[in-house]
Amino acid sequence: MAVARFDKELSKDKVSEIQAYYEEEYGNTPNVSTVSPVVGQELAKNAALAVLYASIGIIIYVTIRFEIFFALTAIIALLHDAFFIIALFSITRLEFDVTIIAAILTIVGYSVNDTIVTFDRIRENLKQKKKVKSFKELAKIVNDSLMQTLTRSINTVLTVIFAAVMLLFFGASSITNFSFALVIGLLAGTYSSLFIASQLWLIWRGRNIKEKPINYVKKKKVDGPQV
Repeated sequence: MAVARFDKELSKDKVSEIQAYYEEEYGNTPNVSTVSPVVGQELAKNAALAVLYASIGIIIYVTIRFEIFFALTAIIALLHDAFFIIALFSITRLEFDVTIIAAILTIVGYSVNDTIVTFDRIRENLKQKKKVKSFKELAKIVNDSLMQTLTRSINTVLTVIFAAVMLLFFGASSITNFSFALVIGLLAGTYSSLFIASQLWLIWRGRNIKEKPINYVKKKKVDGPQV
């Protein structure tokens, strides 16, 4: 398998000439696709908008479900994953098409799910502690939460990566780049969930922990009819 790139857009007649030549010489018609600068700019714009809209939705959901500090650190971790894939494709000069956008959004969904699991464990441990008023206590809770979810995160990513690797080696050539982006994105997503999101939240929330300690008070149940 080989890939050739041209710095100029080929005309329809030239594409037909190339395909006819390879069909005659080798009995196989190559796949020739042309992407103009306008199409490339539109593709980059759609990729940026897709990640932006997904990030806004995640911020709203995580803020309602948890708090704004969790939401912002989760988004930073997701941007790390998307940037990692884009940077890798830029360095390797692989073709960036619509399937890569799908791979990025897939990784965003997977990564935020893994991050939310860790955040949920942090919140549960904070509830058990009830009151946290020092950075050291908060750091221990975050570390314990990461250790409690570490096995689950590793087992999950290994299972998904195995399926993605099989897709990379045995899948159709048209989804090779998608499978490659998926494998790399899964590794980057797991790394960001374990070593970026929780640590950023710890630094951000622990900065003013002495002035604003975390205090979970169990709500009392009110007996009698509710109005």
